[in-house]
Amino acid sequence: MSIDKKLLKRLRILYVEDDAVIRTELSQLLSNFFETVYTAKDGKEGLEIYLRNQDDIDIILSDINMPKLSGIDMVKTIRGVDPKVPIFFATAHSDNEFLAEAIKLKIYEYIIKPIDIRHLLSLMNDLAAVLYQEFLIEQKNKELEKYKEVTDLNNIVIETDIHMKIVKVNDLCCKISGYTKEELIGQDFKFLKHSDVSNDLYIKMYAEVLNNKSWKGTLKNSTKESGTFTTECYMITLLDDAGEVEGAISIQKDITEELSKKREMQRALMKDKSEIFIRSKEGNAEQHAIINDLKMKLEDAQEDFFKAQRNTDKYIYTAEKYSLENRNLKSELSAYKRNADKHNTSLKLTKENSDLRLDIKRLKIKIEDIKSKLKQENKQTEVNFQIEIDELTEKLVKMTEKYEAIETNDVLVQKLEYWKEKANNESKRVETLEKQIMTYGDKDIMNKIFG
Repeated sequence: MSIDKKLLKRLRILYVEDDAVIRTELSQLLSNFFETVYTAKDGKEGLEIYLRNQDDIDIILSDINMPKLSGIDMVKTIRGVDPKVPIFFATAHSDNEFLAEAIKLKIYEYIIKPIDIRHLLSLMNDLAAVLYQEFLIEQKNKELEKYKEVTDLNNIVIETDIHMKIVKVNDLCCKISGYTKEELIGQDFKFLKHSDVSNDLYIKMYAEVLNNKSWKGTLKNSTKESGTFTTECYMITLLDDAGEVEGAISIQKDITEELSKKREMQRALMKDKSEIFIRSKEGNAEQHAIINDLKMKLEDAQEDFFKAQRNTDKYIYTAEKYSLENRNLKSELSAYKRNADKHNTSLKLTKENSDLRLDIKRLKIKIEDIKSKLKQENKQTEVNFQIEIDELTEKLVKMTEKYEAIETNDVLVQKLEYWKEKANNESKRVETLEKQIMTYGDKDIMNKIFG
């Protein structure tokens, strides 16, 4: 059989032997396999070493027949302290008289001298495996105890017998229900059932448990003071050594507060949805009214632009007419000069004719300037109005998109007001230009042109 050194290295051994040579040789050999090897030359020293290190010693290997204190007497005292520590006796054939008494002391194994070290290590390896399994079980039990403590602190725990009568409850169950342990023990499991809950639920639960199946569900319970508490219940069966159902244990989590918060949240969400719907309808109507107003303002602005354009066309026509009249006057003057040269008439222009010629020349210059300026301003006005219309159209599209997203924006209304006012100002400016033409032109000529 192979030796698992890792298992043996977890253990500490006490070796008691009165033969110094055997003790030295075997202890050195054992130190290669065990974590610690304590040695003693007789039963008295062995007992002293054990009492000082009893929490560290896992195995005892001892001779029986020793001076001062025999192995049997040493083990009797040790058994009074620890009834479970494994003990190996190394016995000679002459020690048979002690075996009956050793059996009463629950000796783990007997090794015949001279000791076969392989056989000893094999037996101790088996023991180490058993001790390791016990260690693992102990660790798991400790973990289970911790889980049980946590479960008891945070959950309602109720244990029943096979007839679903309560046999055990924890403190949290009493705290929440208001009943004492004495009032609950002996009652049927459905003793805490709320009157709103149907018996069919518990009938189904009992059937599942008696068929060795777990059950999970939500229970509505009553307190001693006629209050209510709701739990998430998980119930499992308890089995006896034969694997037969002997009862059940239920672990319940109190979710009363969670349900209350959930209902409050649902009510708050429904209220918020209602308010959002109302605000959405109001915002929708408001946006619709704003867009209709913007459309009307845009139509008014376009109408103003068309009026200004018609007025501009009128002014251009008037300027061209004025220019044509000027050209006719020039033609008449040229004809007058030709006729004067043809008839060799040496006429002297009077002061009035001279002044008229100067006025015509000045008027010609002013007309050309006004015409050029008017054309430029008209062109610029037309471009500005077209830009304004494009901008207004673009803004209307953006406003419509914002309306579809149920958003509000008053900036576009302000800009439309601004551009409308600007269009009116441009119209007034054209009227001013017309007045300037009337001012700079000769009254007789202006009357002739506009009359």
